[in-house]
Amino acid sequence: MFAAYQYKIKHTFHTFITLLCLMMPSYTYAADILVTLPPLAGLVQWIDPEADVQCLLPAHADPHHFQLSPRQVEALQHTKLLLRSSQDDAFWSGISSRINTLDIWPLQKHLHQSHNHAWLNPKEVELVLPNIAKTLVQIYPEHKENIQLHLRQAQDEIHPIWSTWKHATQSMQTHGVILQHPSWRNLFQALHIPIVDVLESEQHGHEYGPHKLEHALGQLNHQPNVILIADKNHSNRALQWLKQHHPKSQIIQLDALGTCQQTWIELMHHNLKLLRTASKTTSSQP
Repeated sequence: MFAAYQYKIKHTFHTFITLLCLMMPSYTYAADILVTLPPLAGLVQWIDPEADVQCLLPAHADPHHFQLSPRQVEALQHTKLLLRSSQDDAFWSGISSRINTLDIWPLQKHLHQSHNHAWLNPKEVELVLPNIAKTLVQIYPEHKENIQLHLRQAQDEIHPIWSTWKHATQSMQTHGVILQHPSWRNLFQALHIPIVDVLESEQHGHEYGPHKLEHALGQLNHQPNVILIADKNHSNRALQWLKQHHPKSQIIQLDALGTCQQTWIELMHHNLKLLRTASKTTSSQP
């Protein structure tokens, strides 16, 4: 009887604790700084490696069709800062204007074609770094000296990266490129690389269709050394079709987003390595 009484008390206690937990408000952990896209986290970590930063876009998620979860919307209400590029994430719903926000590349419709994915262009990054550093100091005043130090180091690293891009894309500057997606247009325009065609429209994930492919194939036949630029984060079936019908074409796959664990400089080196590897593979072929 005593054992049964003990069991009843224990069961009642567990039930009470469960009900209490259900009644208590649940809070989602929010990092000090939330960013919409991985490269923006890379900019923060580059300037302040000690910053508590988290990406809203999960790994391997499609940024074009992504929508914030209720838990992420809740996290936004508790974060100290949202860092975004509305030029690229304006189609996301659930981002309130009441949140403390630094929009480093705001939506400008008249610059839409040249301003997308501005983090891939070192010249664009150079312009926004001081503003990012200033905002980080406001969030972490105790990090001020380190932030200023890392800012100076980052500014020194940008120019060699720009020079490396210019050197690595010399053949593109001569022959031009066909892009699967406009993500690399910003950088390539700045490098004066002729963009012969873009197979995917600015409407996210929307390909132009068979007439566009036939037109692109005609351009390849006319300019056989044009390089096909694929992107890791998009379907590249249109480029594969072109390659199938024009076997001598070279496809180079780059990575416009990277990961939330990469600093911006690491993302740049990663893509330059992809570019060099593709060039070596092509030059070694008979």
